[in-house]
Amino acid sequence: MITPFLLTLVLLVGVGLFSYTLYRRFILLQAAPPDYRFDRIGERIKGVLVYAFGQKKFLLGEQPAGLMHFLIFWGFMVVSARTLSLFAQGYDPKFYLPGLHPDGLGGPYLLLKDLVEAGVIAAVLIALYRWLLSHPARLYGFKPAESKLAGQSHWEALVILFLIFGLMVTDFLYDAARFTIESDPLILSEKRWAVIGSAVGSLMSRIDPDTAKIVGALSWWAHILIILTFLNLLPRSKHFHIITSIPNVFFRKLEPAGALRFMDLEKSDSYGTSRIDQFTWKQVLDMYSCTECGRCSSACPATASGKPLAPRQLLLDLRDYLYSRENELLQKKVGGQDGANIVGETLIHDDVLWSCTTCRACEEACPVLIEYVDKIVDMRRHLVQEEARFPSELNRTFKGMETQSNPWGISQEDRDAWAQGIEVPRISEHPDAEFLYYVGCAGAFDDRSKKTTLATVKILKKAGVKFAILGKEELCNGETARRIGNEYLFQTMARSLIEILERYGVKKILTNCPHCFNTLKNEYPQFGGNYEVIHAAQFVQQLIREGKIALAQELPGKVTYHDSCYYGRYNQVYDAPREVIRGIPGTELQEMKHCRHDAMCCGAGGGWMWMEEPKDKRVNYIRVQQALETNPDIIAVSCPYCMTMMEDGLKAKGMDEKVKTLDVMELVERAMK
Repeated sequence: MITPFLLTLVLLVGVGLFSYTLYRRFILLQAAPPDYRFDRIGERIKGVLVYAFGQKKFLLGEQPAGLMHFLIFWGFMVVSARTLSLFAQGYDPKFYLPGLHPDGLGGPYLLLKDLVEAGVIAAVLIALYRWLLSHPARLYGFKPAESKLAGQSHWEALVILFLIFGLMVTDFLYDAARFTIESDPLILSEKRWAVIGSAVGSLMSRIDPDTAKIVGALSWWAHILIILTFLNLLPRSKHFHIITSIPNVFFRKLEPAGALRFMDLEKSDSYGTSRIDQFTWKQVLDMYSCTECGRCSSACPATASGKPLAPRQLLLDLRDYLYSRENELLQKKVGGQDGANIVGETLIHDDVLWSCTTCRACEEACPVLIEYVDKIVDMRRHLVQEEARFPSELNRTFKGMETQSNPWGISQEDRDAWAQGIEVPRISEHPDAEFLYYVGCAGAFDDRSKKTTLATVKILKKAGVKFAILGKEELCNGETARRIGNEYLFQTMARSLIEILERYGVKKILTNCPHCFNTLKNEYPQFGGNYEVIHAAQFVQQLIREGKIALAQELPGKVTYHDSCYYGRYNQVYDAPREVIRGIPGTELQEMKHCRHDAMCCGAGGGWMWMEEPKDKRVNYIRVQQALETNPDIIAVSCPYCMTMMEDGLKAKGMDEKVKTLDVMELVERAMK
């Protein structure tokens, strides 16, 4: 028979080419630096079920695009069994996969297959409409950060969609032809289950059997050739994610989201990432797995404000460069010469890296759990530690942290000046205190944030909490330095503070600042500092539930709550501050359109609290406008950085007299009177 011979030849060529390309991609992955991701296997499998097979991020995201992807994904999963059967039937027309015989589960499977294929066709038509007619920015690129992407041809996406469409149609036609020309009872038994194939077969019955036989044969061959063509396009296109996204989800980061990748400064031969061969194998797998869906860029505050960063474009630039240097990487010839430094004018410009607020909105939006922030900070580490190349404003920030242990550069002797005139216990005098109240640099030195600090102290005293502060002994935890990329300074400061905390035997820490909260809770364990860290809003929620404080004073008005990135997305704390606000008599909580995990950054994270932002590109202006759309009397926050950004945005819009910005602690303190 000529069909088995031709099929064998086609399979050898198609599968052979695919295997060769896949092998090279795997070897490229293997050549990258190590990154241990083989722990907690059960948790990793659960993640695959939820995010990869369950398509959680797609179903919770933008619609109908998310549902469309869900249908196409599961269409492929369901139809894959049929495709395997078609390959085998090229050798044995009576072949059925185990368990899918028409007398068993094969019948219900055919019904499911037909319905799913119809759904896939509908999804493809919607996708084609979006690509060809509606042209959403998420598909074609956000300007100016993605001007390069927007200017590219998108023929690949259209080809893939037509191939998917062809797979579904050829399968229907193949069934229709079989049902028309076959008299075998086994095949005819399939007819009552394959409802769409049967319906098409009814139309095909009007043509002569020889023509129907030709249609069936051509449909079969077309299906086979389409799937092999599709298979070979995958590792050479963005659709490589069909293969890599499942392992990418499996190898996702299981450490706290708020913990940046640890750098062993004593053992590292470089102090950041500046070459493509310095990215770990998991970071390379991220590059393979990008779907180019644009959800990351659509969520990015830098992109929205017109800055040169778009997470998607950043990853695609890295991926394309990786592929362009494939041969050199495989031969381990990539070094520091011949333009191998990718950070700067060569590939990833400095201003792209400095645009990031490290808010993790991109990571929250990504359906295949790509990690962006670590890559950006790794490249910042190179700029800061190896080239001393960073925005000039940061010189003052670094100097202040190095000499006075705070980014403002205010004398360390003034760290407890906010407590003058009030009795606040020091841990040196009260070592038995249950909680250390870690005030933080903002709470100690920023005039506006001092009001939050004082409100917190009043609440703790009212509730009878045994707490103490470090006073002048308190040091900056170094969070700002780490996000900017000065890892050496961060680790120096972290170890100094840990030494003090250990000396006093500190076990429990309270803090107002989400940045301090995240660093102490999630990053200090990297250096042996293990503490129970509680944010003030969470603690107050607990105090109210226990009846230790009562909110009796009415505060009438509308309140909208702004989620801090480092409190919300980084640590999944959304309900505590809202429960506290709802418990205040007379207060009406109004949610912004973008809230909780979808909340927009205030613009202060990632070092931007200390950098000068162009007035026409300020993230806080956008966020304040989102807050004002709720027509609030008060914008509530749980972060000193957010406080600064919200107040500055209100002043810029001339709304600072009408709308006030208050910390949740200030609301609680007023409600207690």
